[in-house]
Amino acid sequence: MTQDTETYYAWIGGSCDYGHKERAGGAAVVIEKDGKMLGRDVIADFHTTEFRMILALMVKVMNELPDGSDIVFLTNAAYIQNFDKSPTPKSANPDLIEQCIEAKLRHHSVSISIVKYHKSPLLIEAHDLSTEAMKKLRKSY
Repeated sequence: MTQDTETYYAWIGGSCDYGHKERAGGAAVVIEKDGKMLGRDVIADFHTTEFRMILALMVKVMNELPDGSDIVFLTNAAYIQNFDKSPTPKSANPDLIEQCIEAKLRHHSVSISIVKYHKSPLLIEAHDLSTEAMKKLRKSY
């Protein structure tokens, strides 16, 4: 993949442990620009899903990057492709979709690129970071 030197690339993924009563979800992001690693972030919580956590982390990333940026979120979670479409009564996570829509307005462009998990080392890293965040959360429980 050829990267534009002015674009922020946010490799974002999540994890969820469905086997527990108080299911935990986590998400992580690895951000790079112009071939340089800018940072990593993780979030995790109980009674949620990985998709909810991914959307919440997208909002956080968009709110923290400079206004007017070009941002590409790279993921294998096709679910988040509609992060900027007005939610309907049947939409999951309409509150976070509305927050994504609002945060996106601050930027020149924000898009989603679906990538193959097994061919994306930074996406694998994001998934591993989200899983570790959930494990840490569960240990502190």
